[in-house]
Amino acid sequence: MKVYQSQEILNLKDLYDLQDTFCSSCVPFQYQMTDGELQWFQHIKNRYCISDFISANLDNNNILTFDCAENLTAAIENDGIPNKAVMLSEETALQKLFFWLS
Repeated sequence: MKVYQSQEILNLKDLYDLQDTFCSSCVPFQYQMTDGELQWFQHIKNRYCISDFISANLDNNNILTFDCAENLTAAIENDGIPNKAVMLSEETALQKLFFWLS
């Protein structure tokens, strides 16, 4: 399974290919969370639904597995900000993934 890195995601103009593969075909992929994204996660842990999604899909190497678009979308929507994770910088690859995939 491919593990995407932050800079790789940020360098992409759009994520249509990843969106089509993940959301339409349910093909899982992985993302290596950055130190900043992990600090954000620790700050919101157990406070927001998106943290529950991350907790359920993060391994010991800080690799987040995206395996179900429905679970991601529900977590984002339950936090009340459509297509975005609460308190996460717009400049992060993780926020870009959340925006395109939820």
